[in-house]
Amino acid sequence: MPPAAPVGDHPLDAAYRAYLAGHPDPPGGTLLGQTVAIAALRRSVVPLVPLRPGWRVLDLGTGFGPLAFELAHRQRVQVTGVDRDPRVLAAAREVAGVLGGWLADGSSVELVEGSAEDLHFEDASVDLVTASLLFQHVAEPARVAGEMWRVARPGGVVFAFDVDDGLGASYPDSGPLARLDAAFAEWQGSYGGDRRIGRKLSVLFADCGFAIARVYALPQAQHLVTGPDDPTRTATAARLRAARQGIVGGGILDGQTFDELLVQYERGPGRAVCQIETRIAVVAVKPAPPDHRVPSTAQ
Repeated sequence: MPPAAPVGDHPLDAAYRAYLAGHPDPPGGTLLGQTVAIAALRRSVVPLVPLRPGWRVLDLGTGFGPLAFELAHRQRVQVTGVDRDPRVLAAAREVAGVLGGWLADGSSVELVEGSAEDLHFEDASVDLVTASLLFQHVAEPARVAGEMWRVARPGGVVFAFDVDDGLGASYPDSGPLARLDAAFAEWQGSYGGDRRIGRKLSVLFADCGFAIARVYALPQAQHLVTGPDDPTRTATAARLRAARQGIVGGGILDGQTFDELLVQYERGPGRAVCQIETRIAVVAVKPAPPDHRVPSTAQ
């Protein structure tokens, strides 16, 4: 039996924690741990997503389905989550099975395997297309934005939310962590990823023909006292360790240097840190012909 959820734990968080308790080595590596860790941030974003009852929603790069589930809880909608990893999707379906009546009456969530660069959906068939923390990973962001344009109906909406490391700061810098984070960003860039994609999202959509309705900068600032084995260091170390093969294999750091830096970071003394991060969210609308009546996108 998984441990009981904390009193007051959010139903979706509780479902993810129960899955983690029964699957210590979940598919997707550290993805589910990160999904749980940013739950509060995600819930601050959900109200920014335009949503109307009865809409058909496509959630790209859905992973374990957090945004898909949150939207289906918020309104009576039909959500299809798309991800390229069938193992992660299987785990997400298992989580969905324990959510019970948490979803809104009449809502549904379907999880299907697919690529955001080549969607197997008809033209103009979707009311809302979402992409949360996806664009930082794709090698051809313009292609993904183009697919979002293609499947969105006239008057339909797209919503994207992603990182921009250039809009953050930390004090004091941790030497080992700063070097590891720089190596991580270089590795992500080596396969086409972009840790500063947030500032580029609105232009990507505008270049496709979308009208930009809103751009949000979502800052988070916190004062932390970190030490060995605290949750912040543990989660960060797990993310970096999962990238070791790519960083070392790509010649960005040699294996000994990577391991030494990670040990220094994990075992370093406790210290106070001010950490500031900013993520960007964009809402855009596919223009409709003047005589084409569409449902309102007002929330």
